[in-house]
Formats: sequence, structure tokens, C-alpha cells
Amino acid sequence: MGLFVILAGILLLAIWHGGTLWAIDQGVRNVEAHTTLTPPLPAATEPWRAMRFFGDPDAYLWLSMTRDLRASGHFRVRRTGADNAPCGREVHWAQLPIWSLAGLSLALEKIGGRSPPVALELAGRLLMPLVGFLFCAAVLLLLARWIHPVIGLFAALSIASSSALDFHPLRPDHHGFQIACVVLFLLCLLGSGMGWYRVSSERTSAGRGLIPTLSAARGRFIASGIMAGMGFWLGATVFEFVLFAIVAGTALALLLSSPPDARDPAVLHPDLFRWWGLAGAGSALFFYLLEYAPTHFSMRLEVNHPLHALCWLGAAECLRALARWKQGRASFRRSDGLFAILGLLAAAALPALILFGPVEWYIPRKPLMLRLCAQFIFELFSFSRAASPTAVLENSPLFLLGAASLILTLILFRRRQLPFPYQAPLRLLAIVSVWISMLFLWQVRWIHFLLPFYILFAAFCLSAMRAGTRADFPRHRSAYLPLLLGFLIAAQTAQAAFVSLRPIRDMLRVEKMDPLFFKYMFQRNAMLQLKAAIHGERLRLILPAEMAPAAYYFGVGDAIGSLYWENLAGLAATAEFLGNPLPGLRAREIARDRGLTHVILNEGMDDAFMFYNLLDGKTDRSGLLTTVGGALAEPGGLRAPDWLRPDYRLALVASQSYSIYLPAIARWVPFGIPIRIYAVQPTATPPPPAPP
Repeated sequence: MGLFVILAGILLLAIWHGGTLWAIDQGVRNVEAHTTLTPPLPAATEPWRAMRFFGDPDAYLWLSMTRDLRASGHFRVRRTGADNAPCGREVHWAQLPIWSLAGLSLALEKIGGRSPPVALELAGRLLMPLVGFLFCAAVLLLLARWIHPVIGLFAALSIASSSALDFHPLRPDHHGFQIACVVLFLLCLLGSGMGWYRVSSERTSAGRGLIPTLSAARGRFIASGIMAGMGFWLGATVFEFVLFAIVAGTALALLLSSPPDARDPAVLHPDLFRWWGLAGAGSALFFYLLEYAPTHFSMRLEVNHPLHALCWLGAAECLRALARWKQGRASFRRSDGLFAILGLLAAAALPALILFGPVEWYIPRKPLMLRLCAQFIFELFSFSRAASPTAVLENSPLFLLGAASLILTLILFRRRQLPFPYQAPLRLLAIVSVWISMLFLWQVRWIHFLLPFYILFAAFCLSAMRAGTRADFPRHRSAYLPLLLGFLIAAQTAQAAFVSLRPIRDMLRVEKMDPLFFKYMFQRNAMLQLKAAIHGERLRLILPAEMAPAAYYFGVGDAIGSLYWENLAGLAATAEFLGNPLPGLRAREIARDRGLTHVILNEGMDDAFMFYNLLDGKTDRSGLLTTVGGALAEPGGLRAPDWLRPDYRLALVASQSYSIYLPAIARWVPFGIPIRIYAVQPTATPPPPAPP
């Protein structure tokens, strides 16, 4: 029965990820087939039909770096010319997504006979659904082995439908890799016994899969540590937040865990935490050397660094000392206390350096980056600013699931009849879920971690109630509780699937496309229309920062500013250019020094205001109007310096109005993104200085 459930689950996961991959790509194709500049007879030769679009700026940068890596013949991408033109800048992103895209595109070329550009596009579409399938299949297999096959199936399917955006075909990115590593890191720890192991190889009571033998416990701790090392590699700053909660939750679980009774004979083995620390620190150092050796070492604490490995090792030593103390004061030696003190100092060194060390070691502390993250990066918006009644309604099953899991866990502990194998995992999951919930109330980006954590919490709580009800609880009082939690898991799965599939259905029917995807489709169209109009000339651009990766990917030109902390110099130069007070003498110097050819802005004041605010934090509209950016954003750009001339030809090419035929109403509907383009001529006669 268990094998059948696992095989059925893997098949359902393959259908979900493969089916959504095909349906999304086909839906986009359907919309594009009904889109044209020349209704009612679409022109098949329109330039933008030559390439696919993707649904996120980061996706274009990952694809561009993959293309550059393969063209260079090197092993890694350590610099990119995609922004901060003409200098370029360092790359600190993990190479794993780049290598994955490169491997997939090479396979599509060699096996499928695709041309390199088409193979790269298809690799971009395939990557995240493939990662999502492998990740959810791993969750299914581990939960099926450690708690119950049916519960593992429910949890894996729920994570697959709930995390669809993180493994979306239009968004090849590192976030899905990051979530997979963090969840598997936590899951391996939950199944490791969390310091306890059983002497007998027989499972004599419910949940004994969570208390393995010593060799199995050591293997699961090592696997968890390796996943932690990958977490540092893929996103050290984000992983540190999760690591704090997991270490704190593990410490509390150790302190509160009661000795097992005769039905659950288990032994506490503190040295397992040392294996955990060594595996995590060793893998983090390995990935650091893989990324940077032998000549690219620098003090960059935003990403993986040996200090992160030291912090991890110190935290693990503190947990080992705590477990040793839990065994009894007689077994706690002076050396254990010394290692605990050294571990605490090692663990505290990293956050101290991030908060109080030189700001060059942690660039997000720079004032410009703080303003960027606080005001203009959507995924970082606070819950109070980004939430809406629709968003709350769509996520209500998730919030109910998390709240119900927490309440039922407290009930189980109060009754003191919870089987021992579930005590430490449920304590840890409760603490981690509450912590991530608090982070979500701070920044909405944390909902991507909240989704799988809540689902794992519910799965373990459901398994614990099933074991406890069967063993101890009167059935007439408690039999409904597992059914309630199972219903909430099913409701979350169904709601998430509905939210994911509804826009796909609309695209397949050519009824509607997500507004964000519409925007990226029109940005792609504008870029390729521009590329055709400039006849192979490469532009050097100041443009909306989120469009910088697309301009480079589609071959239009090189940008100066972009939304990445590695490009602080380019972002600062763009802010200084657009925020420079008229008559723009400093902006003219920047244009000359960097060989700027064109400035591209969206209609309205939003782009100008963003860079005006980034420059010095000002928000007054009156001051904005006296800057170069404010003058360019005004209709007609009449107050712009005379060395910035409207390029009406390119603006007309990029801002053409498209028409989409909607079969449901049998009508052509116009769409478009108005864009302003200015040609830069910094060698023209300079304007007279402003009067004093």
C-alpha cells in the first residue's frame, strides 16, 4: 500500500509540474498569436515574435549570465557587463542556477537539435518545474518513510500547488532552489531524532521513524548539514534568518523534552550536533571555494563566506553543550563549557560584523540600498502596505492551517499524551512557524517560506494526532481533530491549485493574462522592436532599473543602473544623473564619462521620483520638478537640457499600440506601454550656468 501511494504521488507531481509547464507556455503562445500591431491581419514577421519573454527581471539576468558563461568557455561567471556600463561589475550570485540552465540548454542542443537561443529559452522554461518536481518528490519520499505515506502525499501535493510561483516556468531564478534547500534542511533535522536515537532496530510504537538508529541519525544530521551549506551558498542573508529560528527552536525542544517512557526507549547523543555542525560548515566552505577559489576572495558578508560557516559551527557546538547538560550535570565537563563559550562567540561574530562592521563588508547597509529596499522593491514591501482584502481571502486557508496546527499542538502538549517522537519536532515547527509568520508581517517575501513550513507543521501535527488518538485518546472526543486538520490541508491544496490554474485557463482561452505578464510581454516587444530599428547598433542606456536585464538579454544595449546590491555604483550613477538639479551639469559629465547614448523612461513621474528619492531620500514633488529626471518626465520634455533631445523615431517604435483579439467578445482590444526616449549628445554646447 505504501509503495502504491508513493508511486501515485510521484505521478501526480509529474502531472502537476509537467502539465502547468505545458499549459503556461501554450497559454502565452495563444495570447501572442492573437496579438499584433496590424489588426485584423496579424503580421507573422513582427520582430518580437522571434523570442519568448520571461516573467521577472532576475530571470533575464540568469539567462544572460548562462549565455555569457557558455560563450566564454569558463567555469564560472565572476563579472558581468549587463549593467554598470561601461565598467561592468562583480557577480556574487550562486552558480548553481547558471550551471543548471547551461546543462539543460546543452542537452536540448545535443539531443533535441535546438539552436542555442531556442535551447536557452526552453531551458529557462523547464528549469523551475523540474526543480519543483524533484523537491516535492523528495518531500513525499521522506515523509512517507518517516511518518506515513498518505500524509506525505497530501503534504507534497499541497506544497506543489502552494509554491507554484516559486517553481513557475516563466521565472527561472534562485528562490525555488533556496526554498527547496531550506525545507529539506529542516525536514532532515525533524527526521533525525533531534539528538535522540533508538538502540533497537525495531519500531515498537507510533512515530518511531522519527527516532532512527544511531547510524541513521548521524546520516540524517549530515544530510541536514549539507542542505544548510547549500542554503548559505544560495542565499546566506535569507538563510541566516531561518537558521536563527531553527537553532532557537532546537534548543528549546532539547530543554523541554522529557525522558522517553518504556514504549519509546531512546538515548540522547550530544555528539550528533557536532556532526551536524561539521557537515554544515564543511559544505558551506566547499561551496565557497567552488564559487570563488583561487583568486576572487573578498569580504562580502551578503553572500556565503567562511564567517557563515564559523557561525554555523558555533551554533552547533552550543546545541551540543546544551544536550550534554540535558544528559545530567555529572556528564557535563569543563571542556563542554569551554566549547560552548567558544561556540557562542563564533556564532555572535557574524551578526556583530554585519551590524557594526565596516559598511563595505555589507553593502545593504548603505543608505541608498536601505532606501531602495524600504520603498521600491515590491517583494520587500511590508504586509501593512502590500496586503489587500483579495490577498487575505486567497491566503485564508493557509492562515487557518497555520493557526489550527499551532492550537492543536498546544492541546496535544497540554494533555501530555503526545508520543515522544513527535515532541521535539512539533516544538521546533511551532517556533519556526511563529518566527516566519513574524517575518511575513515585516516583509511579504517570507510568505514563500511560510507556505511549506505551515504545511509541514500541519503534516507532523496530523501524524501526531493520528498516533496519539490511536494510542491514548478516547475516540469519541478526539477522532474529529485529525479530520479537521486533514480538511484544512485539502482546502489549502485546492485553493492554491485554483489560484494557480485560473490564470492559465484564462490564457489558454485568450480571455485574460496576468497584468504582470502583460507588462513583461510588452517590455519584450519594445526591446525587440528597438533592436530591429537600430540595425545592430548597441545602445548605452539609462532606463527603468527593472528593465536593465531585459535590455541586455535581448541585445538592445548595456544599462548603467539596476536593482542589485552588486551594482551599487551603477545605481548611484543613475540616481545622480536623474536627480541632478537643472541645468544638469553633473548629469552631463556622467553621460560623457560613461558613453551614454539614450535615456528611456516610462510615462509619468514614477521613474524620476524613484531615483530622486534614492539620491538623498527626498520626497517633495516640487524639488523633483527641478531635476533632470523631472524635466524628462514632463510631457514633451520642454525643460530638458539641450543635450537631451527627444528621439521620436525610437519612441514611436517602442511605444506602438498593440491589439489583442479576444474571442469571448469577438473584438480587438488595444494595449501598450507608453515610453519616452531621449538621445544623449553630451558634446553639444553646454548650457549657461544657473543664475545665483
